[in-house]
Amino acid sequence: MSEIKTDKLTGVGTAGNVTVTDGSVTMKLQDGLAIAGVNHDLTNTTIKESFNVASVTDNGTGNQTVNLSNNMNGSATAIFLGQNGYGGNGEIFGDDADSYTQRNRDSSNNLQDTTQMYSTVHGDLA
Repeated sequence: MSEIKTDKLTGVGTAGNVTVTDGSVTMKLQDGLAIAGVNHDLTNTTIKESFNVASVTDNGTGNQTVNLSNNMNGSATAIFLGQNGYGGNGEIFGDDADSYTQRNRDSSNNLQDTTQMYSTVHGDLA
């Protein structure tokens, strides 16, 4: 088994363009990385763990905005959301380069705070 140890990867043609090839498929390494993530408590807007998240703004029950430390490259990203608790669902909307808003609903479709809300953002940084 081979092993590569490095502190930095830089593309040859473009510094930020490092590619990975698997069979006949090639993709940019950066496209497969999460650029932000947060685990927070909606009941008191406490951030438990995060990366590239500056703060979480409480917009009311079950509704919050995640503010990023470093902007996304536009709004063409994939954001994944999960929560625990009430057997309901989460939704994400209004993603801008510097933030996105998420809501948590209970099984009756009412906005509801929960003690565990998770989200990750995949895409390019600005």
